[in-house]
Amino acid sequence: MSDRQTLEQLNCEYIASVQNGDVKRFGEILSDDFLNTNPDGSLVDKAGFLQQIALPAKVSNLTCHDVHIRVMGDFAIIHARTSYTFLDGRQGAGRYTDIWARRGDQWVCVAAQVARN
Repeated sequence: MSDRQTLEQLNCEYIASVQNGDVKRFGEILSDDFLNTNPDGSLVDKAGFLQQIALPAKVSNLTCHDVHIRVMGDFAIIHARTSYTFLDGRQGAGRYTDIWARRGDQWVCVAAQVARN
């Protein structure tokens, strides 16, 4: 599998893990030094992010669109747009940027930033 194909698959797994609160999978694909910038501007480390993911999802139908993957040697940047439905039925949208690094023979996410409209 090419790096781009691997990252496409990891991106899909990342989005599914957000929607499903899959702490186990995130534990596998996030680096130990992972940092996430939340929509409110707060910064959380891997442990803090996993605590957030473990809570029941506040949205459904989370889907990514307009995915742009840029591979630059041993790191990659993924930019995408999201759409989702809040539990009260309102529609929502946002964007995210994930930064991935090849460590050894695998890709891990080292940083993420989420923005919501």
